[in-house]
Amino acid sequence: MASYASKFITHMPIWLHNLAISWYGKKIFRQRYGKFYWEKRKQLENKKFLNLEDLEQEQLKKLNNFLSYAAQKSPYYKKVLKDIKPLKKIDQLNLIKITTKEEFRKNLLDIYTVPDNRTAIRSFTGGTTGKSLKVLYTARDFQYRMAILDHWKVSLGVDVFGDKKATFSGREICKRSENKVFWRYNSSYNQMLYSTFHINGNENEYIQNLNKYKPDVLNGFVSALSDLSEFILRKKIKLSFKPKAIFTTSETLTNFHRTRIERAFKTKVYDQYASAEGAPFITECSNGSLHFHSDTGIIEEVIINDVQEVLVTSFNTHGTPLIRYQIGDNISFSNKYCSCKSSYPVVNSIKGRNVDFLYSMDGKKVSLSHLADVIKGLPNSIIKMQFIQDRPDQLKVLLQVDTDLFRTSHKTSLLKEVKYRFGNIKLDVQLVDEITKESSGKYRLIKNNVEK
Repeated sequence: MASYASKFITHMPIWLHNLAISWYGKKIFRQRYGKFYWEKRKQLENKKFLNLEDLEQEQLKKLNNFLSYAAQKSPYYKKVLKDIKPLKKIDQLNLIKITTKEEFRKNLLDIYTVPDNRTAIRSFTGGTTGKSLKVLYTARDFQYRMAILDHWKVSLGVDVFGDKKATFSGREICKRSENKVFWRYNSSYNQMLYSTFHINGNENEYIQNLNKYKPDVLNGFVSALSDLSEFILRKKIKLSFKPKAIFTTSETLTNFHRTRIERAFKTKVYDQYASAEGAPFITECSNGSLHFHSDTGIIEEVIINDVQEVLVTSFNTHGTPLIRYQIGDNISFSNKYCSCKSSYPVVNSIKGRNVDFLYSMDGKKVSLSHLADVIKGLPNSIIKMQFIQDRPDQLKVLLQVDTDLFRTSHKTSLLKEVKYRFGNIKLDVQLVDEITKESSGKYRLIKNNVEK
């Protein structure tokens, strides 16, 4: 029945598809913006900046309440927390065992505290790790998380309900390219949804529609926004609108990506971190600092098997508790104080998944940031790249190029930059018509198959 419905929707006329999406959007709107959402928005608007000591006390209180809830409601955590008494300080969290992503997947049914029915809000994750997970949220937790995100956007001058939004995410909104219309309109949220699967080769159509729609805000995958920005800059296209802000999510935002997107759209990019599993929030303030919202959870920096990682404990995951969950990301904190006057801890960098690196010939790790520096110095003839490593001594580089501009000397420059970072590694450079996106709609710069 589900496959029939999907096929039926795919073959709808575009106007009817827009209507169906708007109808579904109303359902999502009611889930996200209920009574609890507005209560939390009001609390957040009236909340004063707390000093660091008060924040830590609030964090400890929320932690103990959350641990008590998980021990009572979750069969898995009832076992994990059976000998754990109320903590007197945050550091004592290390008394609790780490839950790996694989353990989380295997024990998911026992981790749930709510039934998987219509009252639960489902969130799916898997991404680059290959481990597919279905997380269940309570309505209150989901609305609280939306209140945090919207309060942040409002603080940056955005009208979250009135402003026109352009969203680039992994939703499979159109499988066919009827009239080259790769977007659908959600009238219930004043939102144009753009497919991330069809951008390549159709950039002109996307930009023409953006110029017609004139969104106030852009949201979405870093790779999709970066691809459009690259095309805008390479073709020297002038946009007929200037968004108030651009909010990136789901993928690591490097300085290279930020600069490219801001140059193309002539506005500021704001980054955020909050996983589909429900990790605590990190958001970028108007001064450009990333702040960890310590009242939404705890992020621990740890070393596991000689790799820097973080463990997350999130207070807004009552449906599927996250406690010392090894999420697979790399986040580093800073000791600096931000002039925005917030006491929320400052994050130095969000480096994303620990699979976002490759190996040089001497066994050292070459990170996503290092590869972004390679791209930064390349000529405009190279549209997109992908690095694939199946063996430590070999590296495949896929190049999608503008054939009118690409020269042999450009490939030589690239090889020089890659050799500088990887040493005398065996290189296989291939020119391709298109670099395929993942099933999620995301584009991966790095594919490290050595670790698997």
